[in-house]
Amino acid sequence: MTTTEISKKSGKGRSHGVVSELTAYLSVQPGHGDALRAALVRFGHATDAIEPNLRRRIGLRELRLVLFDDDQRLLFATTFETDWDTYIDDFVAFVGLEIILDWVQHIVEWPYPPGALVTASSADIKKLLQAGQAQAVWFHEVFSQWTMPQILKAARVQAAFQQVLDDPGAEDALCQPALAPLLALAAD
Repeated sequence: MTTTEISKKSGKGRSHGVVSELTAYLSVQPGHGDALRAALVRFGHATDAIEPNLRRRIGLRELRLVLFDDDQRLLFATTFETDWDTYIDDFVAFVGLEIILDWVQHIVEWPYPPGALVTASSADIKKLLQAGQAQAVWFHEVFSQWTMPQILKAARVQAAFQQVLDDPGAEDALCQPALAPLLALAAD
């Protein structure tokens, strides 16, 4: 029997570099597949609507919500850069507890009946996710050594450098020996 330790960084999940994974398998209440699907779409739109700087603060890398087994099961999978507690607390704060309650009410593991007026907190959401969380046997994230702010800055620097390369007036400046390593990279 394998036991999974809970870490500050990734909860029950695994980490690779600065990135952690959260994979939870939850059961859908019978007959709630369509209602859950609609609530998950609303949840997805709310996640997409988080302002980019807040999304980076939360540490969100990616999110997958998959109904399977004829709408009897839900895969909740996400990767994030911050610590487990901070990630869930910030996610609940910025997406909104009401949009999360919109979908969790359709999950068997949620301890309250659908539509019940509930005073819930991010602690309740953590408990729900950890109830269904399974640690990945192996977790690899290709860009795990870089945070999203570093990746986005690199993309902005690359775009700005490309503007310089495309500018005919920059020809003299680009002939400077100090720029040779950048030009060599740009030629790849």
